[in-house]
Amino acid sequence: MDIAEEQRMLEEKVGKALEEARTKLEMALDSLSKGGADSEKRVWLAEEASEYSSLLYSLTYGLEDEDPPVPVRKRNAESIPLVKESAESLKLATELRGKLPLEGYRHLRNAVYKLRQAHYILEKAGMKKR
Repeated sequence: MDIAEEQRMLEEKVGKALEEARTKLEMALDSLSKGGADSEKRVWLAEEASEYSSLLYSLTYGLEDEDPPVPVRKRNAESIPLVKESAESLKLATELRGKLPLEGYRHLRNAVYKLRQAHYILEKAGMKKR
């Protein structure tokens, strides 16, 4: 397998991973908006899918040494706005991946961080209910 073919294969896998992450994120947002009991799990699944696509993205575009800055943590943040912001960041990452891979990667890492924060908020709220 030559380098160009390997790169094409990696880009295809990144595309599929980003699509899966978007699908899971949409399901999480839908569950949150309906107040579903499985919202925490769906956000976690979206977080994991985004994290996986981030790994593939960094390997595909040679960004392993990049460490984008972490967004400022919002006090009293709520999970639904965080998940919505993640969806927007994931969309931007998908759009920018062919043109500006580093900028796209920053948006992708931002999406992962916000999903992680939303999951933490939901997990914490679930513990208080018990």
